Amino acid sequence: MTANDDTPDSDRREIQRLREIIAHNSDWLWEVDAQGRYTFCSGHSQQMLGYSPEEMLGRTPFDFMPPDEAERVGAEFALIVAEQRPFSGLINRNLRADGRMVVLETSGIPLFAEDGTFIGYRGIDRDITPAIGPLNPRLVQLEALYAAAPVALGLVDREGRLVNANHALARLLGTEGQPVTGHTVARYLPPEQLDVIAMFARLEAGEEVPGRELTKVGRSYQVTAQAVRNLDGTLIGMTLALTDVTELQRVRLQLAEANARLANANAQLSELAETDYLTGLPNRRRFDETLLVEVARAVRERLPLSLLMLDVDFFKTYNDHYGHQAGDECLRALARLLREGIFRPADLPCRYGGEEFAVILPHTDALAAGQVAERLRTQLQAAGLPHELAPTGQITASIGIATFDGRSSARAGTGGLAAELVGVADRCLYAAKRDGRNRVTTEVL
Repeated sequence: MTANDDTPDSDRREIQRLREIIAHNSDWLWEVDAQGRYTFCSGHSQQMLGYSPEEMLGRTPFDFMPPDEAERVGAEFALIVAEQRPFSGLINRNLRADGRMVVLETSGIPLFAEDGTFIGYRGIDRDITPAIGPLNPRLVQLEALYAAAPVALGLVDREGRLVNANHALARLLGTEGQPVTGHTVARYLPPEQLDVIAMFARLEAGEEVPGRELTKVGRSYQVTAQAVRNLDGTLIGMTLALTDVTELQRVRLQLAEANARLANANAQLSELAETDYLTGLPNRRRFDETLLVEVARAVRERLPLSLLMLDVDFFKTYNDHYGHQAGDECLRALARLLREGIFRPADLPCRYGGEEFAVILPHTDALAAGQVAERLRTQLQAAGLPHELAPTGQITASIGIATFDGRSSARAGTGGLAAELVGVADRCLYAAKRDGRNRVTTEVL
């Protein structure tokens, strides 16, 4: 997330605010690509694992785990990636840079490109080591881990009753300090929040229960459920893991809003980059891009295409006599004439350069283009812009027209045909000037 010199101040402030949110978040935020390699790490990697973000980039989470843990977590993560689904409450042991063991709780959401291609995951790691106590590097007590984990964990039997719940789940259900064993999940989370019976029906049918979100006391939780089966494969229960994703959602929403504002700013900058500052018409860059597109369409669909090149007569004399400010106003007046209904929506009038304008006329043959040009010439003359040093005593224009009839082939490809259209229209323009100005000259390729 970068800001260049063209970024508006409001967006710069928003980007800085989001950076501060990430920097002061107590969790470690990260992104990995589709191969599991870190592409972004917040500064908390230094605090949790003893490695700077720069040391993390390009490596995978499994590079920081003991071999047996890397194998276990890697297999579980491979299943998650295969389904491209969100995950939460993934407990994993890691070795810090100083050799100490830490236990992290990991949650993440999949990332997709605009075309829907899976490109990786974004998520958070939370250090739950302090809640567990001193760790033996060779063994993490499952009971202590389960009880102290910040992720709300529970075991539910086939009747929907809670068989066990850790401290975090008791707090979430509002029953901390009170026994929940034997009570149904529906007592605390009604079916519209968490339909345990429907979840068991999916598991019984051999289906997986998709991850879902629920809201409890103003906070959002990602719910993950897994089947518990006995040795013969009979479904006997279900584990629940509810991960608090409120902050992640808030940051995600803020990032989405910031991205939307940046996209809007970029769209405005792109529009400015394609607009002539003096006349407000599309500029030469937009003209070149559009002409290539229309030439390709004309060749592909065998349709006519015409190009008008228009030049103000005796404009240098006008500038010298009336001054450059008056010259600019003259060009603006001509631009207004071009914008005010002379052309169809698909036609594109542009400022080509100096006092020269161009108009792209898709699906227009030489006869129709000549009619458009003549109407434009007469309307400019009727505007009566004074030019006392011109033979007519007012502003006029000469127009050259080049038309591709749609029947002949593009002899030098799209780019070559576009260049030929410009060259022929320009030649016709100067022929109109040579023959007395204030007239239209046409040539068909």
